[in-house]
Amino acid sequence: MRDVERLLVEYLREAVIGARGNVASISLRRAKRALEAESKAEEAALKAALEALANLGLLQKTPGKKPRYIMQRGSPLWTALERGCIDLVATLAGHAKHQRPNQHLRITSRR
Repeated sequence: MRDVERLLVEYLREAVIGARGNVASISLRRAKRALEAESKAEEAALKAALEALANLGLLQKTPGKKPRYIMQRGSPLWTALERGCIDLVATLAGHAKHQRPNQHLRITSRR
């Protein structure tokens, strides 16, 4: 499997550089097409990376069946991508998805 997090960050950088306004909007569907995700595993990794960035507050997520991820000019993510800090953002997208904040609330047995 390819390094989906890094490919996603490069796609986000292109979106920032090519933005004509103050907002860049990304959907999972467009990102999947642009990155040519070949398998369900790559699609799941792509979605997890977007969710991780949204959970960190770097992207805004619109609710709904087909969520969109919004990045505003001047935000920390926009600035990092504009300056070319691809490795930093890829690390955030790759590692934040493994944290489960409500893990202690999960029920482990059914009694």
